[in-house]
Amino acid sequence: MDTPTPQPSAPFRLMSRPVLAWAIYDFANTIFSFAVITRYFNEWVIEQNGRPDWHVGLMSFIVGIILLTAMPAVGAISDQLGRRLPFLAAFTLACVAATGVLGTIDSVTIALVVAGIAIFVYQLALSMYDPLLATVAPPARHGSVSGLGVGLGYVGVLVGSTVLTAIVPKDDYQAAFLPTAIMFLVFSLPIFLFVRERGERRTSEHGTGAVIRNAFGQVARTARHIRDEHRATGRFLIARFLYVDAIATVIAYMTVYMSRVGDFTESQKTIVLGLAMVAAAVGGFGCGALVERLGPKRVLVSILSFAALTLIVAGATGSAALVWVLGPAIGITLGGVWTSDRVFMMRLSPPEVRGEFFGVYNLVGKLSSGFGPLVLWGGTVYLLHDRSDWSVLDASRAALLVLAVAVLAGLWVLRPLSDEARYADHEWVEDAAA
Repeated sequence: MDTPTPQPSAPFRLMSRPVLAWAIYDFANTIFSFAVITRYFNEWVIEQNGRPDWHVGLMSFIVGIILLTAMPAVGAISDQLGRRLPFLAAFTLACVAATGVLGTIDSVTIALVVAGIAIFVYQLALSMYDPLLATVAPPARHGSVSGLGVGLGYVGVLVGSTVLTAIVPKDDYQAAFLPTAIMFLVFSLPIFLFVRERGERRTSEHGTGAVIRNAFGQVARTARHIRDEHRATGRFLIARFLYVDAIATVIAYMTVYMSRVGDFTESQKTIVLGLAMVAAAVGGFGCGALVERLGPKRVLVSILSFAALTLIVAGATGSAALVWVLGPAIGITLGGVWTSDRVFMMRLSPPEVRGEFFGVYNLVGKLSSGFGPLVLWGGTVYLLHDRSDWSVLDASRAALLVLAVAVLAGLWVLRPLSDEARYADHEWVEDAAA
């Protein structure tokens, strides 16, 4: 006989402690992402310690290769055990510790290893964090909660940027890492204090080894199932690779493009990036309600169409003035995409393998954010400028058009998919949201 579903005892509240605690973790982890992945570490290694660019690239490549196996497998283990919070706690604490150690290391070679470990466990933590959305909110409210997390995430970037800019010397970017570790730790605490997983805790009578073996077997089975039975999920992941590829590349090369298209000062570049982050926060908060009203697919298609149009106009005209539109437009796209496609993935993911599916989801984002800068942007500029007679500006404009094509290709792949919820979901019970 089926076990009865837990009966609700209180209505869902967006501003409840579990929901806010879950969303604040987005605030916390984006501080790490900004400081270590985006802003300070690469420049500390390359500019302040004179190491070649490929040292950082090699570290990122090795981390990505290891994640290919580790991320789905860890997700599968969490599915086997029916718990994600213990894994999230372990990976978060490991990332905090490694980030703090980065602030004390004299050897750049050892720092590259430690940074690789920090980024590795950070990515594993994200694969545990996203599925917890099902724990803190019912399916009908996933859009608002996802948007709240994304919006707070970009607020975290602004807060982290402000704090670190004030305290980090311009000639010693290593000083950024210990404060980053402290902020990550402090703002991560609420999710562990106020979020509770209510599903059945599963164990194996054959011990931990059996759980791990079963998990790797589950990865193999799921790969076959995505190919044979979950084709919609596979199609969605292909689409995500394409559009995340383009959006991440635009952000990575925004200031480089500004240097080529016009005489922008450093303060103007900072303002454009700041406007992009504010727009991303607004996009996250605003798109959450739209996802609940219209569904994640319509929001995702609309925001990606807007991004593609902006890239086409900016690339075709080469107007310096349009950079002031391009920055906020891509910011809104960032917020809208992360809000809507997380909910889309939730609707495509069977609850019993959700950790593994979200491991693949985050892995796709990681791989695409490395492919775009190297191939779509770097390859285009290399072929048209370095190997031909195009100016660097014209080659960069062409790269924007290539990125627009990638977004449009993602939209084409996404087009046949339905965002109707496919699976009954009983992870959330209303007394958990009190």
